[in-house]
Amino acid sequence: MAYVVKMPKLGLEMKSGELSAWLVSEGDEVTEGEPIAEIESEKTTAEIDAKEDGVLRRVVLAEGESTAPGGALAIVAGADEDISGLEADAGVGEGGSEPAATDDSAVDPSPTEATETTETAATGGGDASSVAQSRSRGSDGASENGEVRASPRAKRLADDLGVDLTTVEGTGPQGAITESDVETAADSATPAEADDAGTATATAAEKRVFAPPSARRLARELGVDIEVVEGTGQNGRITESDVRAAGGATAAATDSSAAGAATTAATDATAASEPAETERPLSGMRRTIADRLGESYREAVHVTVDRRADAEELLAAANAADDALGVDVSITDVLLLALSASLDEHPEFNATFEDGVHRLHGEHNVCIAVDIDEGLIAPVVRDVASLSLSELAETRAEVTQRALSGDFTMDDLSGGTFTVSNLGVLGVESFDPVINPPQVAILGVNTIRREAVPTDGGDVAVRRVISFSLSFDHRIVDGADAARMLGTLVEHVENPWSLVIAAGGR
Repeated sequence: MAYVVKMPKLGLEMKSGELSAWLVSEGDEVTEGEPIAEIESEKTTAEIDAKEDGVLRRVVLAEGESTAPGGALAIVAGADEDISGLEADAGVGEGGSEPAATDDSAVDPSPTEATETTETAATGGGDASSVAQSRSRGSDGASENGEVRASPRAKRLADDLGVDLTTVEGTGPQGAITESDVETAADSATPAEADDAGTATATAAEKRVFAPPSARRLARELGVDIEVVEGTGQNGRITESDVRAAGGATAAATDSSAAGAATTAATDATAASEPAETERPLSGMRRTIADRLGESYREAVHVTVDRRADAEELLAAANAADDALGVDVSITDVLLLALSASLDEHPEFNATFEDGVHRLHGEHNVCIAVDIDEGLIAPVVRDVASLSLSELAETRAEVTQRALSGDFTMDDLSGGTFTVSNLGVLGVESFDPVINPPQVAILGVNTIRREAVPTDGGDVAVRRVISFSLSFDHRIVDGADAARMLGTLVEHVENPWSLVIAAGGR
């Protein structure tokens, strides 16, 4: 069934999405479940899969262009289906041309041929388009000017299989040769030719790789041929870690063979060169992060409050849970329990503000800021309050690992209601985290330090202390509200045992 491919909504905050790359061309056949395009929005990239088998009949949005969620990207339909209604739905005027299924332009018939075509169609001898097609294409699959009509992918496959396109009969739109036509031609070749074609077909199949847009982009940046990378992700999917590993192996081989020449060249260059200025163009994701954070800081009234807490019991509880539960429990996991309990008491912070509406959410869907090459992304740990401590630890570890490996999905980054950003692991003692719109608050976690603390007996004890920085949108909540929220969090951090025991028994 024919349908319009539309821009998905990748999260509550999404305003528009950019079409990064088409993975198929007009006129190509598409298979249900296989990716056909890469898109980018907010802090994420994603692939769009074909919903059904068909042909990419019309590209509506070009690479590099943007549209709002629900905007038309393309039309997929059967090779001979009427798509005029869908073109109207997609905002393509009736005067728009039929999608170009090939690299070549159509051959205009001569005046005589045009007259004959019209007459034949009027008398029932076939429709005008089929007659025009038969006149513009010979039986050998070529147009009268000697050029072959074939989709780019069909041409590449023909090169791989050693198929002469002038001998192939096209079954695609406007008589274009498709990949299936090429494969059929290869299958009908002589035995010797078939052996060669079979080898080439296997080679072509091996070239089909499954990798997220971030991994493909990283491969281009590192000069890695992604078709030879072995994927370790789910179902053999290639991750960013796989690309980096392949890039490191290539670099090591290159370095070992060119070490002497590089050393000499570096010595000469150091003596003669001066410091050079370089420009680093922003990637699409980095530009989006810059735009969104700029928008957040312009629109939200950011205020940050800070407070310290004794961390001794927090550390002890995390260690005890790690020993007792048989899973890796970190301080962050116990902090998430304390945060969830605090959001129960202060639900106005587990909220979003969009289109003038302050919406308080029932589930605590906590985003965990993760640093990747192109910037910070914030995968979501969903419904923290309902998870046992072991489930929480495993879920947090899984979503973090998917983010680091580049194997995250749009679902991982959507639906967050509150965000935690931990710069304490980098030694940061205080910072002002920027709110992740449309959320209304974000918690910054700072480093744990040892401090001398007076005791009731007048002595001084060295205690480990952690501090928090809570940024909030002052349009929605007041400073006193934030102070009370932070006070509740400190109480739970300093007395976490009841939370840990309750969550450990779920």
